[in-house]
This record gives sequence, structure tokens and C-alpha cells, in this order.
Amino acid sequence: MRVIVHDLQEKSWQKLGMKLQEKDIVISEDRNYVDGDIGGLMGSCSQLVLISRCVYGGFSPFVQGVLERYRKYFGPSMELRHGQTHYEVKTANKNTFGMVCCFYGDNITPREEQSARILSVSDGISLQARGVKIAFYDTIDKLRQLNGIIV
Repeated sequence: MRVIVHDLQEKSWQKLGMKLQEKDIVISEDRNYVDGDIGGLMGSCSQLVLISRCVYGGFSPFVQGVLERYRKYFGPSMELRHGQTHYEVKTANKNTFGMVCCFYGDNITPREEQSARILSVSDGISLQARGVKIAFYDTIDKLRQLNGIIV
């Protein structure tokens, strides 16, 4: 099962023509999920896909908000991973899912791109993802290339 979190308008999402499987879950501003649903969904996925407008070298407020709600499921204690301090993860989905971060925007500067890459890798380590793929697109139309990246 894939969990896809995006901040696109419904028309833009439909234009992407994403090839979804029956069990895939799409979280957007148009769909309401309570906190418990997000923790359960993200805790049992095989791939987490984040599609976000690049905002000052990070995720859009909506995508960041979904990640913040998921962080409630981390333990209160900290642990050292890869020389960095991260929250302890309570879910049993450690190292079993891949994370794909796709940023779009027409004027992404090299500094913003570098910041987004660092943030994505850090979030991947915090969530204990198996690996992190990061892609940048200068237009929403070019996001159609996602079908080749997302398994």
C-alpha cells in the first residue's frame, strides 16, 4: 500500500494521471483524515510519497502539517541515529517503507533545493524509512514524470 500526501488542487491532481492501485491512499486538503487514521496509514505503508510545492526550501504548510500529525506517534524519548538525535519511532514499520519526496515550483533556487534535500533526508531518518528519493520539477505539468519514479 502506498500513502500519497499532496498539496495539489483537484484539477492538477487529475491531470497527473497517477496510476493508483486499489489499496493506495491519497491524502489531500480535500480529504479529511483524523489523526488516528494518519498514524495507522503511514505506519503500515510500503511507500510514502510526498508531493509538495517547495516553500522556502521545505514542504508546503499542508504537507508539513500531515507530517507533524504523524510525529505524535513517536515515542517521547530520543535516540541517536546516524550521529543525529531523532525521536524514537513506536510503529513496527521501521525500515520497511521507501519515501519519495517530490518538490515543484517555478523559481526554486539552488539554496532552497539544498535545504529541501537536507530536510527530506532528515525526515527519512526520523521516520526510519528504508531510503529516500528526492525529485524537483519546475512546473506542475512535469510532475507527470512521477509515474516513472513511484513504484
